[in-house]
Amino acid sequence: MGIFDKLFGKKKKVGKTYKCVRCKKGFESKDDIIEYPGNQLVCKQCDAELDSGVMQDFNFVTHSPAEEHEKQPIRKDSEMELKWKFKTGRGVKSGPAISENYVYIGSGDSYVYCLNKNTGELIWKFKTGSKVWSSPAISGNYVYVGSQDSYIYCLNKNDGELIWKFETGGEVYSPAISGNYVYVGSQDSYIYCLNKNTGELKWKFETEDRVLSLAISENYVYVGSEDYHIYCLNKDTGELKWKFETGKWVSSSPTISENYVYVGSHDSYIYCLNKDTGELKWKFETGKAVSSSPAISENYVYVGSHEYGYGYVYCLNKNTGELRWKFKTGDWVSSSPAISENYVYVGSDDGYVYAFGK
Repeated sequence: MGIFDKLFGKKKKVGKTYKCVRCKKGFESKDDIIEYPGNQLVCKQCDAELDSGVMQDFNFVTHSPAEEHEKQPIRKDSEMELKWKFKTGRGVKSGPAISENYVYIGSGDSYVYCLNKNTGELIWKFKTGSKVWSSPAISGNYVYVGSQDSYIYCLNKNDGELIWKFETGGEVYSPAISGNYVYVGSQDSYIYCLNKNTGELKWKFETEDRVLSLAISENYVYVGSEDYHIYCLNKDTGELKWKFETGKWVSSSPTISENYVYVGSHDSYIYCLNKDTGELKWKFETGKAVSSSPAISENYVYVGSHEYGYGYVYCLNKNTGELRWKFKTGDWVSSSPAISENYVYVGSDDGYVYAFGK
């Protein structure tokens, strides 16, 4: 049982009603609720009270993960080299994007940050209208990032200046770029294809629920949705090629390596699928939900997970799914790892961005 399970009870859905785990009120629209880590739904009024510090007096008691994970190798602080960490104003679910000597990352405090990757020094920050849980994408001199204010933003990567923004019908998640186009999913259930230079709409594809993640490989867009499915679409037309059903919603952005798609689900599994057919190759079970997007380096997959009051970063063999090691942070790891040279960069809901040896 996770922190929010202990404090409020488990999330409940009744038909089309979404129930806040704190005040117990039911809401018919997803626009009235916010998804917290651990698959919890909290209404916007309770979210504002949590932001204001109402919950600070609670003692968050952690629980041991599943028994089988106790047998796996856990790296201790003394065995890892922490290079730096940077404190934002709230939890970090955004995965870092790295370009040259800089790390770009969003935070729940509504800002997009640019940091020196070697020192963690702040270079600039840009304020959006709401939480930035989207992972930025870099193309040329520009940063593309979504916000819960319903907009996708295009920023100058050197100084954070706004170039354009496009409004969708709901919260905007992590974008992906291919050629002259930006692909992004929204809470309104659509996948959007936009001109990356102007923000002009080319096409959109509707799923059965909100679209939380996507990735591009060759001529296809790979998409995760809250309808439990992973979709493969033609990137030029939006036409469906295949879809794969997991056991719960998919907020992890798929990662492509060679002939395979790697993606996490809130059913606690990390999946490896054939990118052409959607056929399952292997799956690895973590302690709880996986909303982090996998990162690939050489023969290994790096991914974060929600656990029992804390979080882990996992390192798996990409061909077999076998566990190599896992690293414990102070809270859930919803952020997606990024790899540069010999370091793994990742954010945690404890408010820190970590850099450690891979």
